[in-house]
Amino acid sequence: MDESEIKAETNFALASQPKNTMSYAKALQYAKYRLPYSAEAVRFVIKTAGAGDGAVADIGAGTGLLTQHFTGQVARLYLVEPEDEMRRLAGEIIGRQGINTEYIAGTAERTFLPDQSVDLIVAANSIHRFQPEAALEEFRRILRPGGWLAVFSYDDEFNFLRDNMNVGRTIEEYTTRLNDSRHTLPLQYFYNGAKPVKYLFPQELQEGWEEYWGAAISGMEAPEEHEEWFRDFRQAHWERFESLQKDGEITVKYSTEVWLGQPHYR
Repeated sequence: MDESEIKAETNFALASQPKNTMSYAKALQYAKYRLPYSAEAVRFVIKTAGAGDGAVADIGAGTGLLTQHFTGQVARLYLVEPEDEMRRLAGEIIGRQGINTEYIAGTAERTFLPDQSVDLIVAANSIHRFQPEAALEEFRRILRPGGWLAVFSYDDEFNFLRDNMNVGRTIEEYTTRLNDSRHTLPLQYFYNGAKPVKYLFPQELQEGWEEYWGAAISGMEAPEEHEEWFRDFRQAHWERFESLQKDGEITVKYSTEVWLGQPHYR
């Protein structure tokens, strides 16, 4: 991919600095109902990257769903998140555990961290929102020589999450929000020529309607209750849940997926 193509990819609708769009109520839903990440995966990353005595920056940390697994495991922890309510809630959840944790109102493109200040950068289901070119430059600036990048997401072998996201695709407002908030560059772009390795950590949990719907409505692209298409969105998800449930519950099988490597930034 040449330079002009990369620049074109970064020119998607939300390319400007993010505005605060998430209510505290939605942040609570996000923290309560999003699929958890594997603590085992975090321990593996810390050990492999040798980051126990170092500084870790969680970029686009949200409510600290991933960050909380790093508290008490590394010497210094930076939680970088532009959404005020998500950052506020992360502080409430992590609380006293995060003694060496700093909460920063920053973005992947402008973290406000000092040059070469971190040994490990992590990003969990947020990298698709980054402005790729600008984020890569920022990662290059803040990561120490020989540092690591770990990208966390969900491996969706049974297409449960993919199909959930497609439930509302018939609603124009939802599709527009999804398309406008995502670039299409592969995550390997952020390693700048290095070849990260993928690791999977299997997980399984049971969900009733409350948990299923809580996760569906917690996404930033999902509607607020006052929006006209909220009822259509809810009805579409209710029909999907009913098609999957047995005795009022569904089994969700997935893995925490981690791409881990040492980027070629210098």
